[in-house]
Amino acid sequence: MRIFSVPSHAAKERTSGVDFVRIIQPMKHLSKNKDFKVTIYDAELNETMNWLDVITNNDILFLNYTTNPWSFAIMGCLARKHNRKIVLDLDDALWLCREDNTAYEVFKKGSEGIKNFTAICNEVDWITTTSSYLRNVICHYTMKRHERVKILPNYIDLDLYSHRSKPKDDNLITICHFGSSSHYKDLQNSGFVEGIEKLMKDLPNIRFVTVGALIPKLKNKWGMRYRHDFGDVDIYKWIKNKFPQFMDEADIVVAPLDIDTYNRAKSWIKFLEYSSAKKPGVYQDITPYQAIVEHGRNGYLASRSEDWYKYMKKLALDFAHRKEIGNNAFKTIRNYTIQKNINKYADFFGGLTRK
Repeated sequence: MRIFSVPSHAAKERTSGVDFVRIIQPMKHLSKNKDFKVTIYDAELNETMNWLDVITNNDILFLNYTTNPWSFAIMGCLARKHNRKIVLDLDDALWLCREDNTAYEVFKKGSEGIKNFTAICNEVDWITTTSSYLRNVICHYTMKRHERVKILPNYIDLDLYSHRSKPKDDNLITICHFGSSSHYKDLQNSGFVEGIEKLMKDLPNIRFVTVGALIPKLKNKWGMRYRHDFGDVDIYKWIKNKFPQFMDEADIVVAPLDIDTYNRAKSWIKFLEYSSAKKPGVYQDITPYQAIVEHGRNGYLASRSEDWYKYMKKLALDFAHRKEIGNNAFKTIRNYTIQKNINKYADFFGGLTRK
């Protein structure tokens, strides 16, 4: 089985998180299977692809979402002529893209981008996605039947995410959130904001760090107790350099989300990343985290301000409990490694040419 995979958002000296998690990581591990010959397009080489060669020398083209109708038309026509399969991966409900997302102008309702993207979804043979909820969204906005949308959840490589932070028992408690600027609105979530502000009023040793999204009003109100910092646009540099630094500093991690369909269709990737460093977390009580967080055992789920306050405070005041929750979270994600689940990719791609 020959697969040509295209991380559609890659650029020179930059590998995006979505390219890595959804295309590069699974394809690298699938290439270790003797039944598959996998090629991953390397954007660093900046080579122009000869689509005729790509299509004729491979059985399957695997790419993540694109809005370019002309390049897709070329590859699509060649794939149809030579009876090759096209699989598109989608990890976000792009039809519901929010205004604080940098991609909003491309995917907003009525835009050429969303029209082209929807047409491409209708044309590909299969779509892979992260959850049953997102599959339902895809089928609602496209002509795809459920049986043509394959759920392949996000997994983690603990050999790559190899940093395990040592729990620290000191007087200063740091609560940390990381995520792109698209999480600005999520960090304005009234339940979370009210909860953390109440906690900071009660406990003067609490400080809050956001990596990516800046919240000016928190800086104005709390001064040095709130800090904004930057991650890295390249996933490999983030994992190697920045991620260990922030996780060593953090005592508690948080993942607030607004309650809407766009966020319900998100994945549990942040839980995997946080938990790889054995960090105890409080997560929004919403579909993606409900599927993996066992409340009170490997993390906490919160929705109201009282919930956020209660569970962050419980973790802040009890070092042993922080350590217990962090260890349990790490034990959980050992079942969600790409190594243990690569067979799901092998079964799916291996069966495509027989369908």
